[in-house]
Amino acid sequence: MAGKNKASLKSLFKIETQEQCQSAIKNGWKVTLISLSITLVFSTIGFFTQTENATLNYFLDPFLMIDVVLMAVMAFFIYRKSRIAATLMFFYFVLSKILQWSDLGNVQGLPLAIVFMFFYFNAMRATFVWHSKYKIVDESLSLDTDI
Repeated sequence: MAGKNKASLKSLFKIETQEQCQSAIKNGWKVTLISLSITLVFSTIGFFTQTENATLNYFLDPFLMIDVVLMAVMAFFIYRKSRIAATLMFFYFVLSKILQWSDLGNVQGLPLAIVFMFFYFNAMRATFVWHSKYKIVDESLSLDTDI
């Protein structure tokens, strides 16, 4: 038990080994699935209910299903270690939060948004590291097994 150190927030941000790189990418697509699930629940409820609360109506918009589809596509490609998908997901999330806060007139959920941005940014970094350092190793291993 003494050989295994407890993971800290700082260690989650490190991408020095192939395992850390894979872990950051894995965390990225998992956080995308969490965000997708939350959006799916609220947009589904929006099909069946309306309220006088303007803030709640903003989140209960059935058109958020478009976001669900986009996030599902990006989660799949982040899983496949796509640099483009990871970068798009990071900027998509940041821009959607800016738009949300602008539309609502106040900043809500900032701590959770920062956590999500952290994981998206780290996944984006990890995909670039993966393609620069480890993709070549991965392809050469698959060539050896084909023989």
